[in-house]
Amino acid sequence: MTMTETIAAIRAGWPEYRKTIKTAKGHEIYQQVVTTFPALLERSLGPGSGLTFTGSTGRGNITAAPWIATFDPTVTGSATGGFYVVYLFSVDLKRLYVSIAFGTTQFAYFPQVERHRKLREAARHLQTLLQFPRPLYLDAIDLAASAGDGRHIDYQQSNIAAIEYDLDDLPSEETLVRDYLYLIELYRHLARHPLRPDLQQLFEAAIDAPPSIDPDVATFTPRPPRQKRTARGGGGGERYSQASKKVGDRGEQIVFDYERARAIRAGYKPEQVKWLSKNGETPGWDITSVDDFGLPIHIEVKASVGPGVSGLLLTANEWIAAVKHGARYHIYLVTDAMKSKSKIEIIRDPVKLIESGALTISEAVWALSLHPNESSSVEEKPEEDDEGIATMAP
Repeated sequence: MTMTETIAAIRAGWPEYRKTIKTAKGHEIYQQVVTTFPALLERSLGPGSGLTFTGSTGRGNITAAPWIATFDPTVTGSATGGFYVVYLFSVDLKRLYVSIAFGTTQFAYFPQVERHRKLREAARHLQTLLQFPRPLYLDAIDLAASAGDGRHIDYQQSNIAAIEYDLDDLPSEETLVRDYLYLIELYRHLARHPLRPDLQQLFEAAIDAPPSIDPDVATFTPRPPRQKRTARGGGGGERYSQASKKVGDRGEQIVFDYERARAIRAGYKPEQVKWLSKNGETPGWDITSVDDFGLPIHIEVKASVGPGVSGLLLTANEWIAAVKHGARYHIYLVTDAMKSKSKIEIIRDPVKLIESGALTISEAVWALSLHPNESSSVEEKPEEDDEGIATMAP
């Protein structure tokens, strides 16, 4: 069977299958959703894709509508977590979407109206990590789902990017395959993106942060060498900060409050601690403070909602400042930033630590100018996207 024929058959047989209430492995529709459709997707990608394919009509009770998902095992192996490409039939069987989406289970923590707003916020953040050479559906999708249709009412909100089909007028087989391959390409880009937060981080970032209490502060200690990874698919490398501008702002607030309190304890005026980035100043660091001798220090803040990260992305502007100011340039790594009790790890003179071998630096992204001889442009801070994530690194 082709994808077009399988989709049409599932649509035609689904109402009768649903009347059985409980999932029935011997039923033709069950086999088409769970076996036939996933096999067609796997065949369209060819051997060695490294992806897995799963179709579902529900566990125990039959769901309001079927879904068929493609997972990158380095990201997730389940529709309840991580990000994946999924075919979603609308409950009224009028529309079919192929969507890059994410699990919604964690967000059940919130009441429905707030949950849906936060799901869309998370989706919009993930959209900032992708480029869309062709138009896609970037809003909440319409599965004709109501509160009685289980998680389908939430699936509508977790769409990152989708293509919509009218089930009365499906495109050609060639178009269906081409659309699927295009979304798989975007999905793989998202899976490899160094700033991609995991689902738990997105959930924690959606929580309104409680009032902050004094953080735990420690001097950076070098991480042990990473163990060599087995030769498997991409993803799963460094855990980079930061998850979002919201998390970054929270981290800067924590550091600013800590530095003001420290300056006062040392006998200096709190006004000597300046939150430069809050006022739109971009010298290559976020906060200017003073050390115990009253001399200026320049602090770049990197924040994460998780308990730790193994890598940071520095902009060219930040790296130039680190080289210029040496021992007076510090990176403050704030972890558990959205919790009341966060942690600050202070990396003093990162350039010296790189030279000593305690840290490793590599080129993550290069900015290609389409104009000649712009040697002075490296002094400017690179453009940032809507989430404040720099698009150029040293």
